[in-house]
Amino acid sequence: VTKGVVDLFEDIRDGNNLISLLEVLSGETLPREKGKLRVHHLQNVRTCLQFLKNRNIKLVNIRADDIVDGNPKLTLGLIWTIILHFQ
Repeated sequence: VTKGVVDLFEDIRDGNNLISLLEVLSGETLPREKGKLRVHHLQNVRTCLQFLKNRNIKLVNIRADDIVDGNPKLTLGLIWTIILHFQ
């Protein structure tokens, strides 16, 4: 993982830790934006969401904006979905 996670809602907002998590779980490499702007964060999270959708993992009402904005309910929903799929 890119760095440690202290605050889940804050530390996955830029998408980098989320990409790292999916890379470790899947054994695949995902593209990532290295910039620090919101547009880069949104693209990283979109990459993760698309990766999951391509594996027929249902993401109900979870959008990149929600994760980048640190929405607790939807962030936990996303993490729980990942846990259930990769357990």
